[in-house]
Amino acid sequence: MMDTPAIKITYDSRVVVNNSFSVHMSANQTAHYPHNETFDVYEFKNQIEIPSYLIAIAVGDLEYRSLGDRVGVITEPINIDSVAEELSNLQTMLDTAEDYLTRYIWGNYSIIILPPSFPMGGMENPLLTFASPAIITGDKSQVDVATHEIAHSWTGNDVTCENWSNFWLNEGFTVFEERKVTARIHNDTDVSKVAAYLGNITMYQDMLGYGLDSNYSSLYPIVGNALPDDSFSNVPYEKGFQLLYYMEQELLGEDNMQKLLRSYILDHQQTSVTYDAFVEHFETFVEFNYNASQAQSILSRMDWDAWVHSPGLPPVQLDFTTPKLIESSSLADEYIELGGASSPDNYTHFMDYYSNLKVVFIERLNTRIAEVDLAILERIDNDLNITHTIDPECKERWFPLGIRENYTAVFDPAHEFISGIGRLKYL
Repeated sequence: MMDTPAIKITYDSRVVVNNSFSVHMSANQTAHYPHNETFDVYEFKNQIEIPSYLIAIAVGDLEYRSLGDRVGVITEPINIDSVAEELSNLQTMLDTAEDYLTRYIWGNYSIIILPPSFPMGGMENPLLTFASPAIITGDKSQVDVATHEIAHSWTGNDVTCENWSNFWLNEGFTVFEERKVTARIHNDTDVSKVAAYLGNITMYQDMLGYGLDSNYSSLYPIVGNALPDDSFSNVPYEKGFQLLYYMEQELLGEDNMQKLLRSYILDHQQTSVTYDAFVEHFETFVEFNYNASQAQSILSRMDWDAWVHSPGLPPVQLDFTTPKLIESSSLADEYIELGGASSPDNYTHFMDYYSNLKVVFIERLNTRIAEVDLAILERIDNDLNITHTIDPECKERWFPLGIRENYTAVFDPAHEFISGIGRLKYL
């Protein structure tokens, strides 16, 4: 996907494969029958237009298990029980996304867990999300990846960005929708605010990597003759999310933001768009739903050039802190102040934190790394046993911290972790 406008297509596919294997595709299966004693035929049809980069096929010793009236999981038979248990809430995720957005147009939805070498957390191929086994942890801490890929069914698959410079229309919208759905599932808006807080950190780190004045740190990267992947980062995900969050918090309100998203999706379904189409839709929506004075106020405060074209941090600083987030960060501060000689009185609270709150704790240690020494790491690990966590988000941050401080207890677990995983986020 470079600067050539995305073309949307439908397709029919016929796959002949050894009958010891099964075939799954980003389309509806219409037939399966023997070809001869050795081979079977699978036929697929997709009648909804999609960009060609979303066509996907998986062939292998695979098993499907239904988890609801229109959802299921696929993986190797030896792993099907653990995958089905981890993603047992898949129907609720799809139903909640549909309730927040519009009707799910694709019919069925499946997630296939690929081998460890798969480099992405998930890839939103219609009807058939490809996902990394890194999301199958045993404690359901990483299943929000599935919520993100489900949300792509609306923004990315149905309404698609026309080119790489408009990539945030896929990812920023989907992150916003994912966090809305996650908050509804958990009945807790703070869960999504903590995710946004961490997303802001990774966005800023990526911006520093490019340079805050690089157009790759804007929402409208100009790729030119470079590789599009050179501009790939968390910027379109998180800066795009923050633009939409700003719209909701400062301009429209939650109910009207939901109405805006629904009407945008319905008006642009099965098309490839640029952000100009969204700007036009936003302005029309505001003029139709607010009186003249309100509309003028909203439109005058929406600085598209600053948000989309300007490099660097968003033009408005947004607050994603929560009481639990502050508690987690403060716990790390207290460990540092105690210098490894003793433990904070409330250190056991860490055990009850969900994944992202634990990550906040480790991120705070990384922020103050100049003040962290071996005695502090040993005290933390004796109390909290982070080195042996099953949570990859914690491992990704804790292992490098330990390595930098020559904390030898992390060496073997870190080696084992990177030797068995291909997800680029963790490498």
